[in-house]
Amino acid sequence: MICQQKEYLYPLNIILGDLINYRGGIINLEIGPVIIRIKGKEIMINFNILLLGNNEAVLGMPWL
Repeated sequence: MICQQKEYLYPLNIILGDLINYRGGIINLEIGPVIIRIKGKEIMINFNILLLGNNEAVLGMPWL
């Protein structure tokens, strides 16, 4: 898959809602759609792309 420019840009926030000024603080790249299967359920989502250094993935609130 190839990452692409997001159609709707938005600011990068931590879980508590505070803004993060990391690389300009805007989410602007995504990859997908990707089909995810969890416990027999299948959903199709796009993943946001950030250059995070050593971290491979960060899951957002909908996953918690």
